[in-house]
Amino acid sequence: MKSFRTTFVRCLAGYLIIASLLTSPAFAVTSEDSQIFIAGFNAYQKKDYQAAIDRMKAVLDKYPDTPLRDMAIFWLARASFKAGYERDAARYMSQFFKEYPDSPLKGTVEDDLLSLVTRYDKGEQLPAMARRGAETPVSEPSVVRQALAEKTAAARQAAEQAAQKAAGVTAGAATTAVEAVGAATATATTASQAAARKAAEEKAAAERLAAEQAARERVEAERLAAQKAAQEKAAAERRAAEQAAREKAEAERVAAQKAAEERVVAERRAAEQAARERAEAERVAAQKAAEEKTVAERRAAELRAAEQAAAAKVEAERVAADQARRDREAAERLAAEKAARQKEETEQSAVRRAEEQKRAALREKAVAEYKSLIDRFPGTRAAAAAAAKLAEMGITHVAPSPAVAAAPPALPEKNAQILTLEVGQFADADLMIQAPAQGLEAGKRHEIPFEVVNRGNGTDSFYLESGFPSEFGAQFADAGRKEMPINLTPSLAPGERFRGILSIAVPREAIDGQKLVYPIKVASRLDREASQARDIFLTASAPLLRAVVKTDKNQVLPGDKVSYRVVLLNIGTAAAQGVALRLNYPPQYEPVGFGEAGFKQEMKAALVLDGMRLVSGESREFEVTFQLKDEAIARQELFLRADLVNSELQTRDSFISAAAVVKPVSGVAVRTASEKLVVIPGQQVSIPLVVTNTGNQREDVIIKPNLPPNVAYTVYQDLNRDGIRQNNEPIINHVGPLAPKEESYVILDLSTPFSESDGTAATVSLAFVPETDQARGALASLRLLYSRPVVDLVMSGKGGRLKPGEVSSFELNFTNRGSNMAKSVELQSTMPKDLELVASDPSFARNANGDYLWTFDELGASEKRTIKVTFRVRSGTAVGTSIQVKNVLKYQDQLGNRY
Repeated sequence: MKSFRTTFVRCLAGYLIIASLLTSPAFAVTSEDSQIFIAGFNAYQKKDYQAAIDRMKAVLDKYPDTPLRDMAIFWLARASFKAGYERDAARYMSQFFKEYPDSPLKGTVEDDLLSLVTRYDKGEQLPAMARRGAETPVSEPSVVRQALAEKTAAARQAAEQAAQKAAGVTAGAATTAVEAVGAATATATTASQAAARKAAEEKAAAERLAAEQAARERVEAERLAAQKAAQEKAAAERRAAEQAAREKAEAERVAAQKAAEERVVAERRAAEQAARERAEAERVAAQKAAEEKTVAERRAAELRAAEQAAAAKVEAERVAADQARRDREAAERLAAEKAARQKEETEQSAVRRAEEQKRAALREKAVAEYKSLIDRFPGTRAAAAAAAKLAEMGITHVAPSPAVAAAPPALPEKNAQILTLEVGQFADADLMIQAPAQGLEAGKRHEIPFEVVNRGNGTDSFYLESGFPSEFGAQFADAGRKEMPINLTPSLAPGERFRGILSIAVPREAIDGQKLVYPIKVASRLDREASQARDIFLTASAPLLRAVVKTDKNQVLPGDKVSYRVVLLNIGTAAAQGVALRLNYPPQYEPVGFGEAGFKQEMKAALVLDGMRLVSGESREFEVTFQLKDEAIARQELFLRADLVNSELQTRDSFISAAAVVKPVSGVAVRTASEKLVVIPGQQVSIPLVVTNTGNQREDVIIKPNLPPNVAYTVYQDLNRDGIRQNNEPIINHVGPLAPKEESYVILDLSTPFSESDGTAATVSLAFVPETDQARGALASLRLLYSRPVVDLVMSGKGGRLKPGEVSSFELNFTNRGSNMAKSVELQSTMPKDLELVASDPSFARNANGDYLWTFDELGASEKRTIKVTFRVRSGTAVGTSIQVKNVLKYQDQLGNRY
């Protein structure tokens, strides 16, 4: 039974230690929560249980969703139990077990309170107030454990008495002694089985409660899943309706756009037909330019292919290097694992050899002891028992024959008989332990006094054995020489006492209030079967740190400041030394003024405040401020994680704040190469634009044009970002959707009218409006300046009457008053047959009709040209003949438009 209890307690302690290392992050509460809770905790520490009950109830009533709820219910149950309210204590502790079945604090609950919870869960009606009244904390073992220990000791004592009684009877009564020992052993076995059955019943009850809790959680999960499915279905239907509406609107928009495009296409076709007629003469030059462009593109493609091949080669080399590095790392890892396994096997072999050597040494020592006993006490019961033990070990040892002294001749007596007796040595001891009156602080070494009394009838020494795990580092020592570890007491005379200490170090992983039960044992050096064990009941004392993190804003705009209030609590029974607070903030935050609170920045990712000390029941409050960066994405959830690191106990607990959500912000920016563009009437121009989403959310940007009615437009998506319209680039009426800070390149294609005069201007503007917030739009404005050639012809000369054969002259002056160059300027002069052209400056040419032609390739803006013509009237011209000279001026602009 004792071994079963010890194993159970060890398993429970290990589970609690593991659970304490897996502390789940808590979520933030208000500072008032923590203030009320810490006041209740301090009242419990001062044994003002009624005040503790009032404070914990206030926390649960005012803040039912507080993350300190588990601790509030736990301490409310314990305070109610200490105050004598058994029914409330059992109800609250049962609620704690059901809501937090995995809490490590379950192992710190008093046994009497656990018994009340078991009775309460079975439906037993408990009294509101205990008959014993209010309790104060005690350090003695529980009644259940004490009764179990007393029962085990009684069974062991009965077995020992039966064995001693059997040793004093004759050989013929050996069978009776064996039966007595069997009966005593059966009694101990019955007690052990009863305790095992009780433990099995308690385990079955715990499993039943866990199954009920799991069933309730499963039903709740199914309900939430059904609710979520219904919500998702409704959302899907709503999205489908919205999608249908959008598709309908899109179809109408596409139809309208198609009609407009058809109209524009028709106009464009007419313009293209005219342009083809004008551009026929330039086709050869354009073809040559196209060939040159093709050659350049082919060379560029070859260059790109070479660059791509080089990049592919570099990438292949990098991949090969990465693969070689991974193979090398894998080989090194396998070699390290193999070396570790070989090292572990070597260590295990050394441990096994050491154990075998130890067992062999102990066996030799036992054989020597048995032989010594046979030699020193030949013919005694003890010698016979020692010989039997040696026989069991396969060793035969014959005691030396004692020297027989010559006895004087006995006088003959009538009816005289002599009985010779010899008292054998009896081994027994008492072990007394002085249990600690208060909890033992984790991470520190403590001493537990004990006494060993020799209750045998001869000098004996006793082995000291500990059942504490290795992490406790248990050591025995003499109370007078604590620095020297021992495992065997000095030789003790009958009734002599040995005062010693057991030195243990409570592991750092122990949680506050954790119960520790481990045995220590003394065994006689003369007779190892004569032993006695006692359980040591300990309670761990450790700091229990909690952090409360609260934000003053639930929604934050980029550029705004947000403050966090951090409250640290120590709700353990021991002081916390070397505590460091580490605030891990997201990269979207920039800390502001953190030095005033004593924090220092670490790696631009955390604020650290170390070297703190918090006594039991103490709280500290800090306030830190962060500024949200402009590049924060909309609807991101930002958390501040507070890590509490206890460097003395090497523990870390994490606590997370409530989420601060980034508010969505809409914005768009447009840029173009220039704000003014000079065009020729009838010219088709392409204007590249760059649209940028300056907001923090994914945005669809609508295009709203504002153009003169005689200007046709089309907006294209510039896929390759070269500013040139390609055949595969689609026509668009919106941009996006664009991610935050994403840019999109578009081309605005304008068709200007032919009828615009030189020097006139028109404003073209496009509004780019975010779909979610149309007040945050941007305007791209462009001023069109029309420029064309305007050539005027002025003729001056001497008119009047001329005689036949008389010579006269006139001048033809033409000036380009426009703002653009005139090309292919041609002056055609038609003279009647009565006139004869004598001379001309510059020279002329004649066409098929006989008209005189003067041609100039170009005439710049404000440029003037003059033609001087000398003529005479032909002989034989009749008097009164009216003679007129007709001059016609023709020219083109740079697009080939004729005037």
